[in-house]
Amino acid sequence: MLEIKVTVEAAELSAAINNLASALGGAKTAMTPKPVVGTPAPQQPMQVQPQQPMATPAMPVTQQPATAPVAAAPAPAPTPMPTAGAPQYTVDQIMQAGATLMDAGKVNELTALLAQFGVQAVMDLKPEQMGAFATEMRKLGAKI
Repeated sequence: MLEIKVTVEAAELSAAINNLASALGGAKTAMTPKPVVGTPAPQQPMQVQPQQPMATPAMPVTQQPATAPVAAAPAPAPTPMPTAGAPQYTVDQIMQAGATLMDAGKVNELTALLAQFGVQAVMDLKPEQMGAFATEMRKLGAKI
């Protein structure tokens, strides 16, 4: 047996619950709405006692208002596939290669290379400088 107890504090809500219970399978409800104005009355529990096992209700189907057909937006131009040009490098890749150069004792050469590009750190390199910087690091012995 399924027993549900709900405390309701508004008369409008109790009517809505009764309508819901009726829509779900004709369940009988015993409910005394609490007065809205005045001194509070003791709360009355609502009991819903289904007459038969309740099945899960199907979602109601709502009709969409008819609308005029919308013209399809023009398809965007296809993005050209990249050609076999210069590889793109990330700051992480360059920093890893720089770490191997530092481990190999080439700190001074790496510092001079940064100065040649007008920066103090790899993170200060502009994206268009990454490829040239990686090429110069390879000349120092980096695997990148």
